[in-house]
Amino acid sequence: MIQNLYLDYALLLILVSSLLSILLSWFSIKIAPEIGLMDIPGSAEHKSHSNPIPLTGGIVLIDLLIIMLLLTGLWKDPKIWGVLVSGIVISIFGLLDDFLNLSPLKKFFGQILASVFLIYFGIQVNFFSSPEFFYHTKSELDLWLNLLFTIFWITTLTNAFNFIDSIDGLAVGLSGLSTVFFLFISVISGQIIILNFCSILLGACIGLYFFNAYPARLFLGDSGAQSLGFFLGSVAIIFDPNTGNQSSTWFVPVLFFYVPLFDLLLVIVSRIRRKKNIYQASRDHTFHRLEQMGFPIQHAVLLMHGVSLAMSMIGYLCLNLSSVYANLIFILTMLFGLFSLIRLDKNYY
Repeated sequence: MIQNLYLDYALLLILVSSLLSILLSWFSIKIAPEIGLMDIPGSAEHKSHSNPIPLTGGIVLIDLLIIMLLLTGLWKDPKIWGVLVSGIVISIFGLLDDFLNLSPLKKFFGQILASVFLIYFGIQVNFFSSPEFFYHTKSELDLWLNLLFTIFWITTLTNAFNFIDSIDGLAVGLSGLSTVFFLFISVISGQIIILNFCSILLGACIGLYFFNAYPARLFLGDSGAQSLGFFLGSVAIIFDPNTGNQSSTWFVPVLFFYVPLFDLLLVIVSRIRRKKNIYQASRDHTFHRLEQMGFPIQHAVLLMHGVSLAMSMIGYLCLNLSSVYANLIFILTMLFGLFSLIRLDKNYY
């Protein structure tokens, strides 16, 4: 009975957040030309749209989270408060980039700063000090490894979602899928705070998708794409699957974010191989390569969503497997990714 009440409340949060996200998106589209927050066609090599598009997805996302967290009282939870404050930091740097086109170094500084804020609020990876994890030194080194991996994880996810925001509806759709699985696990494990936060985040994604899907009337911008990656990376740290053990659950978030992480790795490896600037935006992402192989736009986006759904389901199923079988399956998914990377990058220049 109590669980049903939690579910009913979560559904209400999704509905309200979706409607508010749609309203804020509509309003942001109206004011974007007035504040000069528009993506102009031809302003960069990789851009293919023909009309100016508002870059207000990040404003919508952070405004919605602030409003909903205040209305529901979720901001009173120390970890949610820490995620919100740190998320505002990443959103500000992303917004500055949308307005001023910051250098890669300045953007990376903003991501590290937001990660440090997370750690300050007590939100960090702890598996190096877990007795169940396959590697720990039982010394101060474990603490430093946890801190360094927290920064690495957050900056990687932030960049992965920013990189994959290369076509209408892709980044926000993948974010929604990942959020659904975190929401599902939080229901089963009884983590009500995470359940409610993910419900709000899912509602935000639904509303944004309504305007960001092909043909897009609103772009996420660096502020929106980076913020989505940051919030999801933070959720991956604070959620507890409450099943299995550390040695069989540590990689589950990697599978939830399989497609964005794959795209990031593909782009970096390919640009290094071709002696290109890894920070220079270009039409060499997974989507662009599928398009070159003959996939229509919508089919390519659907395929990437399908792979994300499949990998997320595999990750969820691994939660209840023994560590041996779970890690074996994880290795197989990594081999699949390696094969796909080689196939997509073969003869690409």
